[in-house]
Amino acid sequence: MYGNTIGYMSRQECSKRLHALLDPLREAGILSRECHVAIYSELVSFLDAVRGDGLNGEEYWEHFQNLFDFAGGSPRITPMNAANLCPEPRGLIAVSNMLRIEYNRNVSQQIRTAGGERVQQLIAARKILAEGLGIKDPSDLAIVRNASEGNNAINAGYRKWSDASNVAEKDNVVLWEENHPTNLSAWRLRAEEFANIDSPVDLKSPRFNIRTVSFSPEASDETIARAFIEQIDNHTRFVSYTEIANGSGFRIPEYVVNAIWNHVINNKLDCHVHVDGTMTWGARAVSLTDPPCHSFVSSAHKWFMGPKETGILFIRPEKTMALAPSILGYDYQIQFKEPDELPGNAGRFELLGQRDDVNIISLTATQLMWNVMAPRDPASRVLELAAALKAKLLASGWTLITPNDPHRSGGVVRVHAPQGTRPKSLYNWLYEDAGFRVAGSGDNHTFRLCPHVYNIIEDVDQTVANMNYWKGIG
Repeated sequence: MYGNTIGYMSRQECSKRLHALLDPLREAGILSRECHVAIYSELVSFLDAVRGDGLNGEEYWEHFQNLFDFAGGSPRITPMNAANLCPEPRGLIAVSNMLRIEYNRNVSQQIRTAGGERVQQLIAARKILAEGLGIKDPSDLAIVRNASEGNNAINAGYRKWSDASNVAEKDNVVLWEENHPTNLSAWRLRAEEFANIDSPVDLKSPRFNIRTVSFSPEASDETIARAFIEQIDNHTRFVSYTEIANGSGFRIPEYVVNAIWNHVINNKLDCHVHVDGTMTWGARAVSLTDPPCHSFVSSAHKWFMGPKETGILFIRPEKTMALAPSILGYDYQIQFKEPDELPGNAGRFELLGQRDDVNIISLTATQLMWNVMAPRDPASRVLELAAALKAKLLASGWTLITPNDPHRSGGVVRVHAPQGTRPKSLYNWLYEDAGFRVAGSGDNHTFRLCPHVYNIIEDVDQTVANMNYWKGIG
């Protein structure tokens, strides 16, 4: 599942891709000639800046940071919470804003039906995202609104649950206890779908059993794999886990990922393996050419640094037909499908009605950014920043919740930070500090930082210094 599939993109190839993106919009009367020239120029300038010829090491990343508006903001609010939301680069926002105005020039239905330009833009976005993820057939990828929607498409879509009344014979779903709520609480909601909501105390029998997996962060890979596999039997219909926990930052080791998959496949179990990769896409090199899972979801507005309300759902075709879409609306060609006409691929999860066309195009532009940045190995940069942060925190006496081992963590770093008698939690104090405001995540007991490629080592140093000052207040 992990390996770089993004190839370097030359200036010539970038120019070719940009013309393929923008020229049809002009021809369809969506872009004026003047705006076509302006957007093309903005994207060329932006991608050249991302390329950063002649710059290396920290000098390059300082240059890259300056492509974001927060870098020159006053007061500066430094984003270090990529697990929640990432800023978009200034150049991509400028292009999106121009497109959003121009898109009102032509809202005719002809461009929103089969062969219409808006439809073609969705197809193009799906194709370039699939290329970046190593997906052989773009029809195995759906562009959804976020990982939450993708997770719910899986946990709400299955219709072939057993009618067994005996608890031991009921179907079951195996979940990691650190899954995101949309991949944990949502499953509980589906299990209790037939509950008597007027009398919560007197619940009807759930339609399937939920088995949660827990383990010590210090457990061996073999022990963690066994904790999952021991819960998987002939009645297991789904196994689902978050690849990196957004809370603790623990990453499921690759040994465990492969062990779960091999157990299901080698034993020919009628079981669907689903991975929530929300903390992965944009933070790690992801290859879905032949992944150890049946489906994979992620959001574009997090580590991918893309537009909001966009995300991806990859699903192997052999599992698609077992799932009904949780939303049944028009497809992107304004066609309504009857149940027996639903697409036999991931397209059945794109029946969402009208979409934000500009955000779809912005996905294409964002992927071009990643292609140009590929030689800089951004995944290694994420690990470099996280490692530097953890090392400085440990040296300053902080207690990590996230494993220090890079094989068991990614870009998410959480520490113990009890507020005690201090007037403010570390989370609020850092955000409100007039000298160096930091946007992280936390509560009265813990604090989470998720530095990304728009951060520099100086950000890490300054943040830890301010955290140390807060720690000395109590």
